[in-house]
Amino acid sequence: MRHGQSTWNVVDRMQGQELGPPLTDLGRTQAAAAAEELATLHITRVLSSPAVRAQQTAEIIADRLGLTVETEDLLLEKGLDESLPAVLTRVRILLDLDLPASTVMVSHGDTIGLAVGLLSASTPTLAANASITSVDRDGTVTVIDPGS
Repeated sequence: MRHGQSTWNVVDRMQGQELGPPLTDLGRTQAAAAAEELATLHITRVLSSPAVRAQQTAEIIADRLGLTVETEDLLLEKGLDESLPAVLTRVRILLDLDLPASTVMVSHGDTIGLAVGLLSASTPTLAANASITSVDRDGTVTVIDPGS
């Protein structure tokens, strides 16, 4: 899933791998709504990008689910000086990890878009803040946007 709205999302500022921008009040509300959706899915593991906005989102979710957050650097957003092939390689490594299907990964729009594109053979699209995206084994993409 994508992190909730950050202070830089509000001003449409590119964040890249800048770790600092935190969630807004709306971003925290979005994360709480996503946590309620995820509470129905029997989640057993929460992984997060090290970026503050993702960590804050993941903490809200983990608190609701009674879990702890594990940080995973592969979930970082595309760096401003990082090539697309490098990000695709990173996403492929992430997708090859042996993770339970009940794992939530809190990441960023571009990283999620690339992962969904690889899993579903579709054109990558930018995920909305706090949206939950899943791809079935047959490539069917489901998006839940608890903030809408």
